[in-house]
Amino acid sequence: MTKTGSGRPRDPQIDAEVLAAARELLVDVGFDQLSMRAIAARAGVSRAAIDRRWDSKAQLVLDAVLGVTPDLTPFAGADREGWIRWVVTGSSELFRRPEVREAVPGLLATLRDQEDLRNTLWRGFSGPSSALYAESSGPGDLLDARALLVLGAGAALFLSLIAVEEDTQEMRERVLQILLPVARGEQG
Repeated sequence: MTKTGSGRPRDPQIDAEVLAAARELLVDVGFDQLSMRAIAARAGVSRAAIDRRWDSKAQLVLDAVLGVTPDLTPFAGADREGWIRWVVTGSSELFRRPEVREAVPGLLATLRDQEDLRNTLWRGFSGPSSALYAESSGPGDLLDARALLVLGAGAALFLSLIAVEEDTQEMRERVLQILLPVARGEQG
């Protein structure tokens, strides 16, 4: 979600340092206390360098915790069952990371109020992974893929924030047992 534009090419090392600094500071001070100024200081770059790359703290944090583009490597070559397994396990791994746990409450509030950012996030992450699901089963399954993303990622988010005492391997396996029949065509 970084800014793009004309002009001289951006130094990818600055991007990497800024994103790493944001992740570190999220763990140290949390989303609410995180500032662009503090990120710049930790990364050893100017505030202007950050402002040229990101429109807001929320965009920077999303890139820091999710990546600029979705990592589709785990989905490569996966059948429907493998795709569902990765949605559930990958989402669970993501939401248990310390920097993500610190970022999510503030990001949720920001995303609630910023429709453009929310829509960009959803399209950017659901579109490519849903397309991979549909490749293995047919174009009519895009809705199923998006629904499975909502269920798998939503369960992981809920477990990491609200039902923390239920966030166990046993519970994650049970979520998979409930969702996997879809991959086998046993539910519709």
